[in-house]
Amino acid sequence: MIFANIIFSDWIFILIVIGAMALVAYLGEIAFEHAQQTEKSKRNGEALATWLSDASTKRFAEDYAIKACAGGGDPKTSTWGACLEHLQANEFKDMKNPFKGQHPEFIDQCNPADKSLTGEIVLLKVTPTPPGSAVPSINSKLAAEDSIDQKLSLSLGICDKGSYFVKVADVEF
Repeated sequence: MIFANIIFSDWIFILIVIGAMALVAYLGEIAFEHAQQTEKSKRNGEALATWLSDASTKRFAEDYAIKACAGGGDPKTSTWGACLEHLQANEFKDMKNPFKGQHPEFIDQCNPADKSLTGEIVLLKVTPTPPGSAVPSINSKLAAEDSIDQKLSLSLGICDKGSYFVKVADVEF
């Protein structure tokens, strides 16, 4: 009769320990779900980086199938906005932001103060500075009106659950 000798305060302690273990398990499940969503967001970024890298080798050919993303054309008509519109309508039409369940947006930076940015894609144009500069390159948002007629160096990342930047890849497009 081991349970007969346990006093009331011991039962309270046992209940508190059981409650704490249940709370830890619940919070662990929530953290795991958020980590899965962040990982799915990274996979979105990796898929885009792979597509950009593959297209980089082909898009300057005369017979490139995706005219909106072709290089070597007129700088005024060959823009990132037209290419992105094509990508969202075709190759990446099923891509979803796992935090929101809708198409991810392309933004210029993650901001931990703005929790609405979770799962969004950060796509930056990397512009080298002149030799001898203190800063080797400048990153700026790849805007819709930016020309893609020449090769571009891009840096790609996503915003995690806390809207912090997670770098995915540097690619040439």
